[in-house]
Amino acid sequence: MISSAISHPNKAIVIYWGNDDDGLNLPTRTSLSMTLCGINRELNYAVTLKPVKDADRDKVFVDGQEDKGEIFDDIVRHLDAMRQYTGFRARLVVATKKTFPIGSGLAGSAAAASALAEAFAALVDNELDRRKISILARKGSGSAARSVLGGFVKLMHGSDDQSFAVQLWDEKHWDLRDIIAVVDPGRKKVKSRDGMRLSTQTCPVKIYSGFVKIAEAHVKDAGEAIASRNLERLGQVYEDDNLFFRRVCMNTEPQLEYWSNSTRDVFSSVAELQKEGVPVFAGTDAGPNVHILVEPKHVKKVIENVKIINGVREVIHAMPGAGSHRSEENLL
Repeated sequence: MISSAISHPNKAIVIYWGNDDDGLNLPTRTSLSMTLCGINRELNYAVTLKPVKDADRDKVFVDGQEDKGEIFDDIVRHLDAMRQYTGFRARLVVATKKTFPIGSGLAGSAAAASALAEAFAALVDNELDRRKISILARKGSGSAARSVLGGFVKLMHGSDDQSFAVQLWDEKHWDLRDIIAVVDPGRKKVKSRDGMRLSTQTCPVKIYSGFVKIAEAHVKDAGEAIASRNLERLGQVYEDDNLFFRRVCMNTEPQLEYWSNSTRDVFSSVAELQKEGVPVFAGTDAGPNVHILVEPKHVKKVIENVKIINGVREVIHAMPGAGSHRSEENLL
């Protein structure tokens, strides 16, 4: 039996940063995101899984080449966690193919782990519900739990069986756009997994506990803004939460400076647009690339302003999209 799946990144509006349990990827705070569909380029991560009888280890192929390094380690760690949770024992051949940079702060790990969980679920039980698949995805990457579902999604803080994603509104609810200013598509120096661990261990308790505590209020406010399609209110929550996230990063030891000079230039450009009365709001994930929330009527102006900034290598235009799903594309 062979199973294949495709998934996509998501953009955190209320960010996930830190675990109560690193082994299970149980987040310290509730988060909220928008699953993305690329408009001017695909944002796809595809996976095919094939069980191998009597094999003594898994094999991983990335874009047609066998990997025995860091990607192999991450995928096998995720497979082992899912095998332990479900009781499925077979070793697997894994093939992956991506259409956007992984490891640069574009939520590539979320797309990868959710696609892997979706394909794995088909091998274990074709009838697994979204909750179970979300839990399986979380075991590979916390934010991957959200990419299992489309549109606007909340990941709940809780125990292993309580921390899963729920869809608040599907991808058709609101035609909100995410303009991504890619200033560095390369892998960041400190992986999110390592950065989160550093923050939970070294950020002053007063700062980090405040960051955790405010999440519920931010999720509530963001949810109400999405329900009423109120970009100004949503944008304020998005920027406030993102600034708190940056404060946590800058008070971590050593400092997690994910921004570059080009990142700052993009933020300055957005600030100028705001002064002109354009409702546009910017933030980052754990990386230098900037995500700009805007409604369709202002997309052209935002892209024109961003693409001329020195250091911006690419501008990706995205909208709310579907969650992970099974695919007929066989990579093996």
